[in-house]
Amino acid sequence: MPIVTPTLRTLPKREDVSVPRSQAERLWLIGGGLVAVILVLIGYFFFISPQRSQTANVDHQVATTQEQNAKLQARLSTLRAQNKNLAKYRTDLAKARLALPATTGISDFLRTLQSLGGSTHTDVTALTVGQPAAVVAAAAPATGGTPSSSTASATAPTTAGAPVAAATLFSLSLSATVTGSIGALNDFLEQLQHVQPRAVLITQVTEGSATGAAGSAPSPNSGTLQLSMQAFVAPVAQSAAASPTATPSK
Repeated sequence: MPIVTPTLRTLPKREDVSVPRSQAERLWLIGGGLVAVILVLIGYFFFISPQRSQTANVDHQVATTQEQNAKLQARLSTLRAQNKNLAKYRTDLAKARLALPATTGISDFLRTLQSLGGSTHTDVTALTVGQPAAVVAAAAPATGGTPSSSTASATAPTTAGAPVAAATLFSLSLSATVTGSIGALNDFLEQLQHVQPRAVLITQVTEGSATGAAGSAPSPNSGTLQLSMQAFVAPVAQSAAASPTATPSK
């Protein structure tokens, strides 16, 4: 039986029915593309970029605030720890104020010397107080010398109740005469420097023999100390009283 082979039929090609674009249409397409690009650039520079810059600024402010908060928290923790020792700090401040008072306090210092004399069996026979002088720091010399502190005349009080310039350190020159036995005088000096609360700088000590009664020889175990001292005053918007000369009474 013969085999019949089917024949493939070739379809006819479709004709290109597209209409060629005119030059005007191409110009419109190009113009539309340019407009789209321009709109994208405008949106970026006028909307997106400012928002990004603002966001960066906000992030920077947040980081700065967080850093400041961390420092404040550390400071707060330190203050809380210090607050636990507030009573001790107040006690230390009271002691410091006794050592460096805000007023001259000559009357109190005179009573202190008399109390020291009574406890050491010595006699404070005289106390002379000079005029207050402001303590100023001397400038360092050009030759490389060591700077030192000095005192200068100041508008300090000379009568009771006169105001002292605030935020200024004053010094008072004191001279005292103390009599007693050698051991008692040593005890007086020890308590003057380490027991009584006020800070006193002893600048000169002159020893002498105690004079006995009329017509009698001085006691070999007795002596006299002529002390030159400086006491300091740190006013805090307060008034001070300074007496030029005071003589203790027994």
